[in-house]
Amino acid sequence: MNESILGTIQPIRHGLFMAVLALLFGALWAAYMATHHEQLHGAFEAQVEKKQQAEMKHLMEGMDMETMSMDHSHSAGTAVGHHQAVTPDYFSDGHDDASGHEAGAQHSHSGSLAKDAMQRLLRGHIHFMGIGVLAAVLLLITAFTSLKNCWKYVLGFTFGIGALAYPPAWILMGFRTVELGPEAAEASVMWLFGPAVALLMASMAAVSVVLLLETLFLQNRIPILKNCFIDRKGG
Repeated sequence: MNESILGTIQPIRHGLFMAVLALLFGALWAAYMATHHEQLHGAFEAQVEKKQQAEMKHLMEGMDMETMSMDHSHSAGTAVGHHQAVTPDYFSDGHDDASGHEAGAQHSHSGSLAKDAMQRLLRGHIHFMGIGVLAAVLLLITAFTSLKNCWKYVLGFTFGIGALAYPPAWILMGFRTVELGPEAAEASVMWLFGPAVALLMASMAAVSVVLLLETLFLQNRIPILKNCFIDRKGG
């Protein structure tokens, strides 16, 4: 009986290994976050503060350039009066629009970029555990279907790679959130998000179709599917 079970799961063992590896990474990442939570959050807060200081310095340099430009184009007495009249407009016109646009690009979902970053790091752990379990369960279900071994082998890779690729995208996005902003950080990891999501969705859709066909006993009745399934009735 044990040999029969081992033979059944043989085509998807590599996928199970990757799913278990995802669970292991999730547990290790949770342990790391638990022991370095304050350090990570403090580093993100310091990064936010440093970024705000850089933006303020850039704004002040812009104001100094505006003042120098007016000093060169007007007389000393006129320049002072004109500067007092124009300086408030500096914040209400183009420069304010620019800073407002940048603030929009740095919009925080939770009110704090540091909190956004920590939440995304935590989601990396959650997805490691959740997708690891999901991939393992669906692969075990796949192993006991009448699908041919070559297709089970393919699903082992698609589920396994998806389970290992999707969660790190959240972690990478978390580390980039403060530096780039939430939206830009998300866009920067789409090269990893996209393929991982595609692999997982395609794999789940394939398993759903296989189960549906077997439930309706159609796997061997449709000629085009005979190359995908084993005819158990035929021996």
